[in-house]
Amino acid sequence: MTEEFIDIAYKTGAGRYIQEPGALSRLAKEVRRFGTKPFLIGGEHAFAAARDVAVASLRKARMEFVDHMYAGYASHAAAKQFAAEAREAGCDVVVGMGGGRIMDFAKAIAEYAGVPIIEAPTSIATCAAFSPLSILYTERGEFGGTWRYEHEINAVLVDTQVMACQPARLVAAGMMDSMAKLYEITNGSPTFDATSENVQRFCAYEHARLNCKLLLEYGPKAYADVQQRRLTDAVERVTFVNLALTGIVSSLTRGFHQTALAHKFYDGMRTYFTKEAAPYLHGELVAIGLLIQVVYNNTPDEVSRLTRIMRAMDMPCTLADLGIRADDPRLAVLHEYVGTPEFVQQDEASTDLFDRAFAGVVEPI
Repeated sequence: MTEEFIDIAYKTGAGRYIQEPGALSRLAKEVRRFGTKPFLIGGEHAFAAARDVAVASLRKARMEFVDHMYAGYASHAAAKQFAAEAREAGCDVVVGMGGGRIMDFAKAIAEYAGVPIIEAPTSIATCAAFSPLSILYTERGEFGGTWRYEHEINAVLVDTQVMACQPARLVAAGMMDSMAKLYEITNGSPTFDATSENVQRFCAYEHARLNCKLLLEYGPKAYADVQQRRLTDAVERVTFVNLALTGIVSSLTRGFHQTALAHKFYDGMRTYFTKEAAPYLHGELVAIGLLIQVVYNNTPDEVSRLTRIMRAMDMPCTLADLGIRADDPRLAVLHEYVGTPEFVQQDEASTDLFDRAFAGVVEPI
């Protein structure tokens, strides 16, 4: 098993995807497709929101299981430890229940254990439940790399009754994380030249464009509906976009070249401002990085539009909103890290444009 594995195969993301109210009641049936004794791993909030329904399904089927609540970082060391425990207990399938952190962690546990993985997300803040890769961290919470898998997720169970009861903040974070794909695919340009790209990347761009359109249309309503714990058509639509359709964008690029400055900013925040970034969600940090991205793409008018959307959903828009001072010496390190030659052309015009883009998220808007 190799970290940073690169496979030439395209994977659609998940072999099975079920989204409906009460989907968790199908858990035992899904487990039986792949094994007989599941190892459940979930976060505190996820277990509070969904464990009873999941466990009721397993008990009704007279199925033995092991479950653990986990509040730490998704690290290789912790994944190995739980994988060993799962094997020792005779578990032959892993079930992850929670947000993006647990989704990635459950995949890593299953990979180390050598067993299938079923994901039961309780958040639409990322597409992690659908994507065949894990973002992992060190034991201190610093970014620890990406682990790409040779296979798809075996199954994803999305219970929209649970989704309607998630904190609305998760809806906002997922919406902005998904929208970032469009702007990052065109990194450094306001448009996409289909004639110079392969069909897979062009399809990823077109898919991301559709996703962005749907989120702009239904995202604000889904955010408001979830605040009222209402399961509506908007919630159903945004759930599908954030989880499945955004995951497909990632799959069409094999997990590469569909992230750029916005996600590089996220990685840098987790690494160099670990304490300050800890209270914030993946999509909340990506959204700030997205404001850098759109300026670097020569679409500065997008800053005001995106900022209005973010402010309306109570999201941070600058480093000052995170409590980071403009004279913090670590900003120079973050600037260099985000402005890597991988994403920023090193000619004078490009670096000047990036400098202005980065400066734009330092001070209050």
